[in-house]
Amino acid sequence: MPHYHFNVKRREGTLLDPDGMNLPDEAAARGHALHVMSELMRNANVRTRAWRLTVIDENRGACFEFLFASYDDSMAHLTPELRTSVETICRRHALLTDAIVDVRTTMLQIKGTLARSERRPYVAAENGRDCS
Repeated sequence: MPHYHFNVKRREGTLLDPDGMNLPDEAAARGHALHVMSELMRNANVRTRAWRLTVIDENRGACFEFLFASYDDSMAHLTPELRTSVETICRRHALLTDAIVDVRTTMLQIKGTLARSERRPYVAAENGRDCS
């Protein structure tokens, strides 16, 4: 049975699902992901709209990703055009967040490379993973 992990990507970083769960197929993983998102949004505020739930398989390959804003029932009263605008803004905000995280990771890698070239000790990690 396939094994899936459900990671939450947010501005402060990615919350990794260390255990994951066995599900029969990708359709079941999608259903579980939507359930997880609805639970996370239950008591959430508007800041979670740019969060994403990324589902990865046992080989750490990305299967799919859901933007919270696309499933936010609190926006049901908005016109379709306005709701689409909010979703677009949230998606762009999420992409900008990804770019900032990538730049930070690259900076840590550069610092590690420079430290090694000068034969100085340097350890850098993000989310428990080596960045050097």
